[in-house]
Amino acid sequence: MTLAVAVDAKMQEVTVWTRGVTLAKEARDTATLLAKAGSLEGKYHQFFDNYVDLPDRIGVPVKSYARLSPEPIETFYEYENYRPDIVVLAEETLVKGNDVLKGCKEGCVVVINTKRDINNLIKWLSPKENVSRVKAVAAIDADALGAGVFHTFDGTEGCIDDTKIGAGVGAAMAAAVAKASGIVKLETLLKIAENKKAVQQGWDAVQVVAL
Repeated sequence: MTLAVAVDAKMQEVTVWTRGVTLAKEARDTATLLAKAGSLEGKYHQFFDNYVDLPDRIGVPVKSYARLSPEPIETFYEYENYRPDIVVLAEETLVKGNDVLKGCKEGCVVVINTKRDINNLIKWLSPKENVSRVKAVAAIDADALGAGVFHTFDGTEGCIDDTKIGAGVGAAMAAAVAKASGIVKLETLLKIAENKKAVQQGWDAVQVVAL
């Protein structure tokens, strides 16, 4: 049992998997939007990147995190989410070769940025013994939404992040997570994301498959 589970039993943990440099900004935006939306809804929050994963290596799987709780969060010195409630894959190939369900809690929700049939990706989720803990898997083709949804390299490899939060794919991804999991409300995300049309599109387009 990790410190987070023992001390912050009511805390919800979101782990956003991505690939170093190329998708780092969008994963960070997804986690940041969810955390800030939770804050507006009166929840305590944390959000941060995991630098253990060598984020400056192009293509290397890395993670960003968000934590939300109705009570003050006392877990400050665990820099990884060991028991995620929500797992987000910012790019579909991350489903293969990565233990994205490691430690996931009962009732976990998985959200994948993909143009593929979600049923073709479910079979790749691992560890296999944890698939039974997954309540639902959701698919959103955030890259194809248009409406100014784009990828940005801001904030990577020492660059200044001068693109506002939720200007691109991260806005649609955060909305897809919100609808699939109920962790925050659509109207709250619309208040804080730069690209409000992308938020609405992500909410409308996501497909949720119950397991």
